[in-house]
Amino acid sequence: MYSLELVITIAIVTAVIGFIAGYWLTQKTGASRRTQDQLEQHLDELRSQQQSYQSEVSEHFVETAQLFNQLTNSYRDVHNHLAAGAQKLAGESANHSLAALSDHLENESGQPDQESNETAVSDRPTGNHEPVRGIEESESESESESESESESEIIITKEKEKQTPH
Repeated sequence: MYSLELVITIAIVTAVIGFIAGYWLTQKTGASRRTQDQLEQHLDELRSQQQSYQSEVSEHFVETAQLFNQLTNSYRDVHNHLAAGAQKLAGESANHSLAALSDHLENESGQPDQESNETAVSDRPTGNHEPVRGIEESESESESESESESESEIIITKEKEKQTPH
């Protein structure tokens, strides 16, 4: 049959080939595992970056809403100052103009305009006493304040026209 030397040689060669094949497969499998670990780590980094970005965006919009509310309050304070100055400086004629303007606005809309009434202007609090509101409320409020500012400008212009000799 086969000699003992031949059997031992074949066994050694087979063992060496097996070790080489095992080493090669381990390197291939280990490389894919390292690649997978790197990809998972990269994915975790991207997730944390996304969460950080989302929190920054949220903070930005909260700060924007707060600044917009401050701007609205500033517009209100300026409007109140102008209305009070017009009433104080123009006297009784400004009160008549405010009442006439209020009647005119009431006829157009069917409802009285609270911001153009004398009592509404003088009773309105000044300063930052109002609670923080959302952006949508502030936008509609600033639109109505812009209308009130325009009304005050009309009144002041009409008063100046009455006072100037022709």
